[in-house]
Amino acid sequence: MFFLLNFRYKFKKTGKDFYCGRDLWVRANTVSVGDYVYINNYAHLGVNDLRIEDYVMFGPNVSIVGGDHRFDVVGTASRGTGRAESKPVVIQKDAWLGAGSIIVHGVTIGEGSIVAAGSLVLQDVPPYTIYGGHPAKFIKNRFEKKEDVQQHSKAIQGIYA
Repeated sequence: MFFLLNFRYKFKKTGKDFYCGRDLWVRANTVSVGDYVYINNYAHLGVNDLRIEDYVMFGPNVSIVGGDHRFDVVGTASRGTGRAESKPVVIQKDAWLGAGSIIVHGVTIGEGSIVAAGSLVLQDVPPYTIYGGHPAKFIKNRFEKKEDVQQHSKAIQGIYA
């Protein structure tokens, strides 16, 4: 594991076989990372509460952002207003966030889902779907049959056990 971190962070939990690439930047107050998680180079984790479940992959340059500076305070420059409330982000197991994707606070990325490279995710991504675009929209289901979803979900439970 190679870390070059901004040290304003707190990992609440890190699971086994957790890997992160170069220059991980973490602003989050609490980050919980499951087992077999791979975070590629130059990730930016900038929400106050982030839960990354098992078997998750991040491509390079993935950003999870939110709770940014307020802009609605009359008579105060945005830089001086402080940050707005940051809502939790959950990346459920077996999700894959493509290179350069941006996830905003308050979003849940569903189990087994894929976010295409360069996407801006402003809403929850349902389980076992593929979303992409700016803003991200439904592209297709990851598997065609419900039986395939069930078989896949059951199989990944035992892969690393």
